[in-house]
Amino acid sequence: MSMKPIIQSVLITFALAAFLVACAPARATAQTGTAPGAASGGSGDKTSASAATTGDLPARLSALGFHVFPEPVALPLFTAQALDTAGQALDPDSFKGTVTLLNFWATWCPPCKGELPSIDRLAARMKGLAFRVAAVSVGEKRETVRSFIAEKGYAFPVYLDPDGSLGSSFASQGIPTTYIVDKRGRVVAGIVGAREYDDPRLIAILEELARQ
Repeated sequence: MSMKPIIQSVLITFALAAFLVACAPARATAQTGTAPGAASGGSGDKTSASAATTGDLPARLSALGFHVFPEPVALPLFTAQALDTAGQALDPDSFKGTVTLLNFWATWCPPCKGELPSIDRLAARMKGLAFRVAAVSVGEKRETVRSFIAEKGYAFPVYLDPDGSLGSSFASQGIPTTYIVDKRGRVVAGIVGAREYDDPRLIAILEELARQ
């Protein structure tokens, strides 16, 4: 698949996009500067105010340290098994209809462990909205991850990448790496490195996305 110029500009500042663009089954059609899932058309002050708020989301995410893609990028085909053997596997179809914080981490990674409590608090805060966390453990055995999660008491969904293949593609710059995925299964923004995810400013953005 040939890369479009606008995507090539993203690669200069955010190398993680290379894998997503190369493997994405379809290119997003949203306009630059418009948040994913934003509605168009309609009339009245309420609609105008909603559009203005939605259009401001990229700038607000950028201010929080996220790289915002000029155009959302469809997720490539992949599968990650749930830590809970009874749970549904993570694949592109499972992202539809829900805003997702897709996080790549490992139990041996201090920055990863440092941000996980805030991710757990974020998941609890967003309960009841069309939002979820999908935390993918990179290069670790099921029992190692299961023991760690049980010890910490985290309640967010955890998935496994035992051979590290997903991590080498989605998190080529290192872990933790985190993406925001919209309700259409498109990557909207990403960040490399740890941060506090229960930041009220980020929660406000995710709530807006979840309610669209």
